[in-house]
Amino acid sequence: MPQRIPAFLRGYHRLLRRSGGYAFVRKNLFKFLGSILAVLGLLYAFDAWVIDINSAIKWITLALSTPALLGLFFASEVSFGIITPELLIVWADETLKPRWMLFFLASLSYSAGIASYFIGRFLRTRDVIRKRIIERHAATLNQLRTFGGLLIVLAALTPLPYPIVCQLCGLNKFPFKHFVLLTLVRFLRFGIYGLVLFNLF
Repeated sequence: MPQRIPAFLRGYHRLLRRSGGYAFVRKNLFKFLGSILAVLGLLYAFDAWVIDINSAIKWITLALSTPALLGLFFASEVSFGIITPELLIVWADETLKPRWMLFFLASLSYSAGIASYFIGRFLRTRDVIRKRIIERHAATLNQLRTFGGLLIVLAALTPLPYPIVCQLCGLNKFPFKHFVLLTLVRFLRFGIYGLVLFNLF
């Protein structure tokens, strides 16, 4: 299995070059960034005029038990990704076995991504989703089916909404065997951020 992953990635890289996948990402990059900025703007406004988000999150991490906090993180990773993984990575450094906790958090996020994928598959069976999203945006979804693998990697490594991308992959019937391989990149994000944040805090 480990030997198949590099071969799969090389083959997928060649496919993206031939089919225009990288050009598709460049074309839609500003849309992705615009969406991120819009969400960040809403969070900033909420933080400035409603409640201090950092203080609220710190209070939650102190008030909740470890199982409750991990359950809340899993729910976030399945739904909309409201709780940023970086917060839990910093928290993991304060546990008895930080590296094992970091690996557990990455595994939890990976499992949540798979759950989100099947949520998308379920939503595809709903008439309202099929009429309002699948039929109306068929051309865009066809592009996502072709280049979805690259989007998965970007979402797993960057602030793109990882759970929503996973749900879109399920909604769009992206091949599951490719999905579970590409989503392993999520472990890389936790490893890189853990390496940095463990040394900062």
